[in-house]
Amino acid sequence: MKTYARWLLAASILPLAACAEAPKAPPAPPPPPPLAAADATFVEKASVANTFEIATGRLADSRSHNAKVKAFAARLVTDHSANQDRLGGIATQHGVTLPTDLSTDEEKTLDELKAETGRKFDRDFLAVQVQAHTDALPLFQAEAQNTTDADLKSYAADTAAAVQSHLNIAQNLSPPAHPHRGRRHHH
Repeated sequence: MKTYARWLLAASILPLAACAEAPKAPPAPPPPPPLAAADATFVEKASVANTFEIATGRLADSRSHNAKVKAFAARLVTDHSANQDRLGGIATQHGVTLPTDLSTDEEKTLDELKAETGRKFDRDFLAVQVQAHTDALPLFQAEAQNTTDADLKSYAADTAAAVQSHLNIAQNLSPPAHPHRGRRHHH
C-alpha cells in the first residue's frame, strides 16, 4: 500500500509542477532609433547608387569584349554588392527598408547602355562610371564627415575610399577625349 500511496502522491504532484509558471521571455529589445533625416536621405541615395553600379557592372561584364573593362565591371559588382549588404544591415538596425528601384535617369542611362555594343559600349560605360563616381564621391565624403551615427560614419568613409578607387580606374581605362590631344599640328 505504501507503494501505491507514493505513486498517487507522485502522480498528483507532477501536474502541479507542469502548471508552475513558465519562465518569462526576456523583454523585447527597444525599437531601433530612427535615423536623422539627412542620414535617411543618404541611405536612400547610397542604396540607389549601389544598385545602379551593380546593374551597369553586370551589363558590362556580359557585354564588353575588353578584358580590362570586364575586370573593372566584375569589381564594381563585387564591391557594390558588399556595400549594399553592409548598408542593408545598418538600415535594418534603424528599421529602414532600402529602395530597390533605380531613379528614372539611371533607368534611362542603363537602357541606353543596353542598346550599345563594341567599343562604343566600352567608351560610354566608362564615361557613365566616371560621372556616377564623380557624383557619388561627395555624397559619401559628406556623410562620413557629418553624421553622428558611428556605423554610417564608418560605412561612408570606407565606401568613399572605394568610390575614389573606382573613379581612378574608370578614368585610367577611359580613352582620351581627343585622340590627338598632346600633339602639335603643323600647318
